[in-house]
Amino acid sequence: MNSNVDSNKKSIFPKKKQISRWLRLHQTSLLLLAAFLLFVLYCIKGMISNYMTFIAIKMDNTMFDRGYVSCGLLRKEPMLFVQDTHHVQVVWEMNCGMSNKDMTLTYWTDSNEKKVIGPVDPKVLDPYHTVYKTTIGPLSSGPVDYSIDMVKKNNKKKTLARYSFNWFANGDQQPIRIAALADNQFGMMTFSSLLRQIRKFPQQQRPHFLLHAGDAVQNYPSLRQWQTDFAAPLTMHGLVQKMPLIYAHGNHDYDSVGEYTYTRNKDSENPWFSFSMANGAIRFIILDSNMDWDLQDHWLRQEIESDSFKQAQFRIVVVHVPPFLEYWDPEAWFQLRQSEWGAFVKDRYVPLFEKGGVNLVISGHQHNYERGERHGIHYAIIGGAGGDIDYDQVKDWGMYEAKLLDFHFVMLEFRPPSAQDDIDTWTLQWDTYNVNGRKVDSVLMAGHPKKSHQQQQEKEQQVQDVNY
Repeated sequence: MNSNVDSNKKSIFPKKKQISRWLRLHQTSLLLLAAFLLFVLYCIKGMISNYMTFIAIKMDNTMFDRGYVSCGLLRKEPMLFVQDTHHVQVVWEMNCGMSNKDMTLTYWTDSNEKKVIGPVDPKVLDPYHTVYKTTIGPLSSGPVDYSIDMVKKNNKKKTLARYSFNWFANGDQQPIRIAALADNQFGMMTFSSLLRQIRKFPQQQRPHFLLHAGDAVQNYPSLRQWQTDFAAPLTMHGLVQKMPLIYAHGNHDYDSVGEYTYTRNKDSENPWFSFSMANGAIRFIILDSNMDWDLQDHWLRQEIESDSFKQAQFRIVVVHVPPFLEYWDPEAWFQLRQSEWGAFVKDRYVPLFEKGGVNLVISGHQHNYERGERHGIHYAIIGGAGGDIDYDQVKDWGMYEAKLLDFHFVMLEFRPPSAQDDIDTWTLQWDTYNVNGRKVDSVLMAGHPKKSHQQQQEKEQQVQDVNY
């Protein structure tokens, strides 16, 4: 009796025929729903990827910090920093001390045999951070391959990383592209989004160099911030291992003892430096707005008077604090006297820029975008790589023609003279993109006409005669 009752009970689950019938009846609706979901996923794929990157970076850092990762692995992949016209500094980090192993760097070009540097001296910061620095060069032009190798006591070598990059000290017949940004401090998600946009450029339009105008982290001593907010995003997008970084220190990544563990330094020399590209057609000056020193003033005067600077068609200055800042927190600007930060850049350096015929001054510090021209010099503020945007205007210089109160990066493309287009000097195409990769500003800048050394001497003599 009970068995018959049980057999007559209806199952709570639909039968196979019922499911098939329901699917046939709602086939069109299901297809539309699936298409809609795919469309939504496509629209937010960047956001999903950004969050996945964020989670991966944070988890990776936690695993290293807690010692869950075995020794002998790279904690920071090699990062490249422009040191001067013919040299690149390479910085990398192991996850623990390498007392029984040596670290070497090998590099080679198309025309040279392999050169081995090392063993490279380690700098042990703590049990989970051991930093290595060395310099590649002298370099000329063309592709450069390099590898980071670990050599055990039995001379057995293990390659930990291998990359290549292009160098442009000599040769002046091809465009040179630089992606520029600044002030990503405490904005890793935004910084990663901008780096993703840079990475998405087609191969023939990708930058050869990166330029950072300072404040890569909020707190210089924080090893965690250097890992999660700077090195890891650059590595996740595969940029700084293949694109040497032109770096100017800001007030948040200023090292009072001058060691600069994770950024460019050159032995114990000062952080300001200069270098040339394209057979001297392009000259960069990198200044430190943290140092109101006579020593930097003297060096800058010498640089502006040098033949390398005078012969350049494009003369570019990178300094963190802009000479002509307009947006800041009003209380900090007026009551806390932060308007005085880096004032010497405007008061003492701008006259030198004007005297030397500087074409362009690139800065950060102010967390938004402005571009304008004053006394023949282009000034650009590009501090929108992740730090909280500045919306309050505290000064009006009346010189900026383009403004963007949003996150952004800039692509600089230096173009060589073209007989086909009847252009006899280098030009610079300046394009600014927002965080979504949309171009929001663009301008074409012309370099100085090329002058022979004799012409330059004659011009200087004319100026002296007039002054006399």
